[in-house]
Amino acid sequence: MPLAFMPLICSTRTAQAGELLSVRGLEHWKLRRFPTGAALRAAWPETFRPDDFWVSKEVLSFLTDNPQGLETEAVLLEDSRNFRRVLLTTQTFSFSAAGQVKDGVKGQTSGWDLRRRMLAPFSFRVLSIGQFLTSGNFSTDGLAQLPTSEASKLLPAVAETLMRLRPGYAAAVFKDLYPSDHPVVETLQTNGHFLMPSDPVMRIDIAADWQTFEDYLAALTSKYRVRYRRARSKLEGITSRPLSAAEVNRNSDRFQELYYAVSGDADFNAASLRPNYFSWLASLKSCKSSFQTVKSSVGSSSNCAEVETATCFTGYFDQSNELIGFTSAVPNGDVLHAHFLGLVDEYKYSHHLYHNMLFDLLEQAIGGGFRALDYGRTALEIKSSVGARATNFAVLAKARYNWLNRLIPLFTPAVYAAPKWVERNPFRGR
Repeated sequence: MPLAFMPLICSTRTAQAGELLSVRGLEHWKLRRFPTGAALRAAWPETFRPDDFWVSKEVLSFLTDNPQGLETEAVLLEDSRNFRRVLLTTQTFSFSAAGQVKDGVKGQTSGWDLRRRMLAPFSFRVLSIGQFLTSGNFSTDGLAQLPTSEASKLLPAVAETLMRLRPGYAAAVFKDLYPSDHPVVETLQTNGHFLMPSDPVMRIDIAADWQTFEDYLAALTSKYRVRYRRARSKLEGITSRPLSAAEVNRNSDRFQELYYAVSGDADFNAASLRPNYFSWLASLKSCKSSFQTVKSSVGSSSNCAEVETATCFTGYFDQSNELIGFTSAVPNGDVLHAHFLGLVDEYKYSHHLYHNMLFDLLEQAIGGGFRALDYGRTALEIKSSVGARATNFAVLAKARYNWLNRLIPLFTPAVYAAPKWVERNPFRGR
């Protein structure tokens, strides 16, 4: 597909990696780009936040050198007046309504669907400040310390500075940097940024008295305990166990196949994982060290050697010992992220496999001593039935040209409308 409106892009200049640049319009803020793993390993600073997985040198180095359907770049901002520092994750992708958004999630349209048809031939190059491989505000460090007035000026200025360095950008997106009701979001909307429809992030805060998974079950109403037992009874013939890094590496193609079986049904996809992503994730020391304890408390059919090399992956096998599903979970400070998963679609219904995966992830979070389990977006109602609560994070978009920006609220309903769903409460006395 052609990049839309390429002739309209302003002249740009090329900046060398690591070159110190002034942020356009806020020259006291200096910007340094880290577009490669080598640059990150050489000079990316230590983070201050305890849940720093997504802004860590290890993660960003891999993503910059191994694009997963997105071009990732790390950015360091420094205030020359007082040496304040902000770390950002940026990702570039090409947005195509025809290729990345399912037709079934469009809003109210005419029978001819004219607006969607008009967008179909075009692909728009978009700069995102934020991380598409996770949900929630985990992709920055230091941004939360800035006052509203400063952050609402700095973010658009950084986006414009970066877009002027490389040709072809049509718009900038700020993804999950703040909750939707944050004052910065309100200020950005006033200044021409549009709040895009998106699913909320689903999260379970682990109660202090949930020392074991049985404590969680005791907190459920009888109706939802019955549903839990019914889901578990459907698993007959399926076994699950933690997977070693060697097993994940050997089966990386199968992992990608199962992942695509699920991601292909997603309403919108910007990322597209490669087989090396799963092998890399399984090799991380942070996953191995955290999950040795978790797996021993949850239990496993694997032998001791397998437990010692357990990763953040759990495999699900049929009676022929064929891998028919997997989950991955990322330890991040006191938060456990339910990460990418995959499964054979028929088992989702016949064996309630997806529902059981949600329970298994929660069991891992409780057994591992985490304070929260982040289920991410999608499948909102079933996640709420397990106990997850919704938090809305803002996804804001603004086109580079005023005439194009005015078209965003006109065309967005023809492309995507957030689904309606019913929030469940499975707990007693809440």
